[in-house]
Amino acid sequence: MRFSRLDRHTPIDFNARRQAAFARKQQRERDRYPLFPDHVAGEQHTPDDEVARRQRRSDNLERTTRTLHARIWREKRAVYFSLTGDLQAEIRAKWLEWTGPTTPLYYAYIVDNVSGDYERRVAAARANEKAIRKRVLAMLPEQTALEIV
Repeated sequence: MRFSRLDRHTPIDFNARRQAAFARKQQRERDRYPLFPDHVAGEQHTPDDEVARRQRRSDNLERTTRTLHARIWREKRAVYFSLTGDLQAEIRAKWLEWTGPTTPLYYAYIVDNVSGDYERRVAAARANEKAIRKRVLAMLPEQTALEIV
């Protein structure tokens, strides 16, 4: 099966332009409260802390995204190998002619449509929505007959 590797994030480039923008942001925060500029400045963090915070967020996003893609890839390949040979051939053909991005999410889309999982999930969601609507409508007060005066 063909697929595109998920690119690694590059380290945060906190260049002079971004440093100046960060300094302007902090100055705007101090100017917003002219009576308490020292208090606001005491709560602000340094540019190095900001770079470290952004790098942590980037690393966390990369880790969770890669984990999600790996989980979906494993799950859908397990579904693929549990299907009959005809359905596997259909999925393989659709995947080979797929012109979009070759990521696990798109592979999951093809497997779900061919295997029927998509229709089962939609039917279950509609049944759940119908049950919720019944419960909500049962809780609403009924309108009594209007009296003619």
